[in-house]
Amino acid sequence: MQIINDLTNLPPIWAPDEETHHVFMDDGYDQMKVGYWADVDGKRTLVAFKYRTSVQMGRHLTAVMGSETGIYIIDGSSYTVSEYVENDATRNKRFAHSDFKIALVHHGLKVAGFGGKNVHIHTTLPISHFFRDGLPDADHINKVKTKFKAEAASADGEQLALIVGHTIQSEAVAAFIAYMLRNGHENVEPIPGAIGVCDIGGNTTDLTVLVPGQQVMINHDLSSSREVGVLNIKDDLKKRIQHRFGFDKIPSATISQALDVKKLTFLKQEHDIGEDVKMSKVDTAKRVLNVIDEILGDQVLHLMLFCGGGTECLKTELAEEYPTFESSDFPEFDNLLGLVRANEAA
Repeated sequence: MQIINDLTNLPPIWAPDEETHHVFMDDGYDQMKVGYWADVDGKRTLVAFKYRTSVQMGRHLTAVMGSETGIYIIDGSSYTVSEYVENDATRNKRFAHSDFKIALVHHGLKVAGFGGKNVHIHTTLPISHFFRDGLPDADHINKVKTKFKAEAASADGEQLALIVGHTIQSEAVAAFIAYMLRNGHENVEPIPGAIGVCDIGGNTTDLTVLVPGQQVMINHDLSSSREVGVLNIKDDLKKRIQHRFGFDKIPSATISQALDVKKLTFLKQEHDIGEDVKMSKVDTAKRVLNVIDEILGDQVLHLMLFCGGGTECLKTELAEEYPTFESSDFPEFDNLLGLVRANEAA
């Protein structure tokens, strides 16, 4: 998988005239991750990119040249998708089948070049949203699939993708599939004991325990979700910056950038906020580990695998606090890669 950071330089779709294209999206509260098969130097290559989950109802940005790119009309209402707007999307289960989500999804598909094309989309849900009483929550899953068929248009007049199919996986299960099929393995290997998958996302930490048997099974008594994730880091960092510099309002985009570069620039002056970032991460890492203790208690695991965008952000802090910390090289893309592998195995 090749990760593309410059969204203005995404490679073209592989076999653009195919009847239906498979697109993989790990659609989270803080970041949306998109994967598709692209033509990279004449080779079919899985590429992935990400963008902020920032969407606001209404039309809030106008390009200086008059374009309305980034504005989507979903079921008759307008939504602006940009890291420079304040996110209106609520942090709860309803987000998965909201107009906000559909605007964000179509934005990613449009950026990747799928406008006017048929796509089969593969997405994820936290385990507590995917399952109910040990079974897939058919009502919730159907609500999500139905909403993805909503009438959508781009305000700039460009065609949007037509979603003709939709597959949904539990996030932690997708990450487990990616982990077990690593290094070119074609089949899921037997596991020697219980494995925990801790998926730290934008707003949720999803803990899933998988146990061996004739098939790998989910232990629902030891699996659950809690509302803690990357947004907690940003909320904490925002409070620290407000207190330190006496600010009242700070744009979300400024907080995101400050978290990434550990610096805050205003009025042409650069301020080091490395210690503020570190403490915000440490506090959130401790919250995550408290979640693990709360859900698992003294349960013995063969392995705890950390994944998700929160793991990418908290790698150092988690490794310092959790002696057996283990993750992939790019944990924020584990769920997406699992979706790809699951589709290949289907």
